[in-house]
Order: sequence, then C-alpha cells, then structure tokens
Amino acid sequence: MTEISTLIVDGILAVLLVSVIVVCTIVYRRLGTIKSGQAELRALVDQLNTAVVDAQRSVANLKTSATEIEGRLQIEGKKASAIADELGMITEAGNNLADRIERGLSGASAAKKQQAPAETSASKKQQEEILAALREAR
Repeated sequence: MTEISTLIVDGILAVLLVSVIVVCTIVYRRLGTIKSGQAELRALVDQLNTAVVDAQRSVANLKTSATEIEGRLQIEGKKASAIADELGMITEAGNNLADRIERGLSGASAAKKQQAPAETSASKKQQEEILAALREAR
C-alpha cells in the first residue's frame, strides 16, 4: 500500500504542479497585458502633458496680444474723442455762420423792400430758395 499511496500522492502533486503552472502562465499573460497598457498610458500622458504646455504657451501669447491691443484701442479712442470734439466745434461754427448769413439775407431783403418796393418776384424766389437750402443744410 505504500507504493500505491506514494503513487497517488505523487499523482496529486503532479496535477497540482500542472495547475500551478497553468495559473502562473495565465497570471504572466495578464501581467504582460498590464505592462503594455501601462506603456500606452505613459505615452498618452506624455502627449497630454505636451498639449497642456502648448495650451499654456498659447494662453500667455493671447494675454500679451490682448494687452497690446487694449493699449492701441485706448490710443485710438482718445484720437476719436478729440476728432469728435473738433467736429462738434466745426458744426457749431457752421451753424453760427449759417445763422449770420440767414440774418444778413433777411436783413438785406427787408432793406431792399424799404428802398425799392417794386422788387421782382424772381429775385424774391431766389432768396427764399437760398434760405430754405440753408435751413435744410443744418
């Protein structure tokens, strides 16, 4: 019986050793898969890191450009304000001149009426047209 029991124990040990070898092979393959996934993940992280660095550089460039453009816009705004003020003064001077011309024409027509009551209707029409054009121009 000792030989049979030894043989049975050796058989069981052989089966257990084979099963351990199979399990170790499966574990080894899974570890290989994990290692290859880890290498891919490392490459992906490196690419992401590069993209983040590029994005930070781009944001810094945008900030610099925005600051430069802001300065230019402030200068242009000041110029536009000065031009608007100047145009306002020119418009006011033009209105004053038109008022003086209108008063001069109105005063001249009143003086002519006193001097020459037999004024022609054609020259009267011309004066009215000039006055209407000046009023419309304002």
